[in-house]
Amino acid sequence: MTKYAIHTKWSWPNGVPSAETMQARHRDLRSKTTAEDIIWFKIDENTHQSVIIFSSEEDAQEENAKRQAMRKQTIEETGHSLVEETMGPILSIMSEA
Repeated sequence: MTKYAIHTKWSWPNGVPSAETMQARHRDLRSKTTAEDIIWFKIDENTHQSVIIFSSEEDAQEENAKRQAMRKQTIEETGHSLVEETMGPILSIMSEA
């Protein structure tokens, strides 16, 4: 089974939250997702990107509705917006090569 990745880019009108805030969100999210890992990284003061890694496309699709509902709620709370989203099967992971 091929692992699957989702890449997103987000815009924050009032600035990207602190690393501490983002880590707190990850701690809360950990028990609510089947993702193997989620990585958030800062691009500039108002932009962050993320990579979500799932064990399979099926896992990613099964969690999609829950992810969309969670996004809707957090967007309403913070005012940030989704700029771009791409997804597809992972071809290679260096740590697993």
